Amino acid sequence: MTYDRSEAELARTLTGAADAAPPPVGDLLAAVHRRRGRRTRRRVQSALAVAGVIAVIGGGTAVARGFFSSGGGEGQTLSAATATASAGPTDAAEPRRVAIRPAAEVWPAAVTKIPVKAADGRRYRPVTGLSATELLLVAESSFEKAGRLEVYDTAAGTSTVLADMPAPEGVKGYYAQDVEAGSEYIAWWGETPNNSDKWADFWVVPRAGGAAKQVGQVTGDLSEVERIGVTADSVVWSAAGGGIHRMPLAGGSPEKIAGTDGLHLMSWPWAADVAQGREGEGEQKNQTKVVNLETGQTTEVNVPDGVQGLRCGPVWCFGKEKDQENNASVVQRVDGSDRKSPPDLSTWGGQHSLARGFGLFQVSGVVGRDARGEEVEDGQAPLAAVYDSVTGTTAGIGKRDPSGGGGYGTGTSSSPTSVLYWDEGQRQVEKCRKVDATSVPRAPGEPVPTGKVTSCTTTVEGGGKEYTVVNLLAVPPSE
Repeated sequence: MTYDRSEAELARTLTGAADAAPPPVGDLLAAVHRRRGRRTRRRVQSALAVAGVIAVIGGGTAVARGFFSSGGGEGQTLSAATATASAGPTDAAEPRRVAIRPAAEVWPAAVTKIPVKAADGRRYRPVTGLSATELLLVAESSFEKAGRLEVYDTAAGTSTVLADMPAPEGVKGYYAQDVEAGSEYIAWWGETPNNSDKWADFWVVPRAGGAAKQVGQVTGDLSEVERIGVTADSVVWSAAGGGIHRMPLAGGSPEKIAGTDGLHLMSWPWAADVAQGREGEGEQKNQTKVVNLETGQTTEVNVPDGVQGLRCGPVWCFGKEKDQENNASVVQRVDGSDRKSPPDLSTWGGQHSLARGFGLFQVSGVVGRDARGEEVEDGQAPLAAVYDSVTGTTAGIGKRDPSGGGGYGTGTSSSPTSVLYWDEGQRQVEKCRKVDATSVPRAPGEPVPTGKVTSCTTTVEGGGKEYTVVNLLAVPPSE
């Protein structure tokens, strides 16, 4: 495949088109590995818009796979019908395959099916596991509009309503954000992301269910919520600028927890000196300490040379090697021991930590190059993989679409989630046609194209009946 412009220029053009495109229709979370938040929502919405309309400048054809977290390469796809393809520039009778088995084979007790929608038609969005057989779900009244909390029993195949998730009176454009499950309460926070107000509020409901209660509201810098936690008597959260605060469940003024300047919440009571899971600015910075906010103990992270983007939980750290084209991953304990680099796993993206110390990695699927130097992909490779840092076990997540696309979702828990899910019935369908070049959106300052170009639309078809869910709380303990 050839291009008349570089990939970077194409990306800029597509991003410009995305900013002007209408918001996506339907539930496309399973097609893009996403996170919530005002800044992230805008970024994801742009990616979704790019996915909807792909115009290729210069007469070539391309698929903007790089805009999807599950995206693969631009070359050929290895499948059962392409057994004669070469795995590299040298002759090979049979290309290698990505040696990652599906999660259903590795941890059969942890994989289950749940309906995509509740009985009344509301679409489910998984949050996290509450136990090996209980999943916390949000039932949405419309796209990204949380309506109620439910608990789905995977053993019985039944769902129980915990609580409605109301909007505060008199607040327009309100959206509930991340949900957090504590030992006694379930909490969430909300904001008005489509206006310029710096405002947020916090809610709790007993873990056994009941009426939701608004704990309080915050404005200014305190409303730039990163993550939340909930204890027996308080909601806690970290702000984007650093610092961790608390507010009593009984109501009252927020207060900053002493000694938390520059700290960011991971999962109560743990905090770090860098933000967790944030893409972009600061993504390559290494974490240097882990702090227990209950005991005040600080543990220094042993950061080896040649590593960047290291992010650590209480026990395990995940990062990548510098100057590696394939983004080779690094796994180690906080003290630097048990360091390893799992094959075929990439640290593309911002969030790698899951519940119980598991790691989440992308799988490119590229297994070599053919005689022309074009990439060859294993079409049967998973989109992503969960890595057990203790045993080295790797389990595949998601279903790779024959077009090279596909998607999966991670639970919207504030703390690292224990749930990953995807719709195996969905597929991406691309249709292309020739259009006048002047009708193609372009980035500001780009020259006006002439002649005919190939305009491609990629839509998601099928699915919509059930999710395949991996609940890491059902994986047998390894440590």
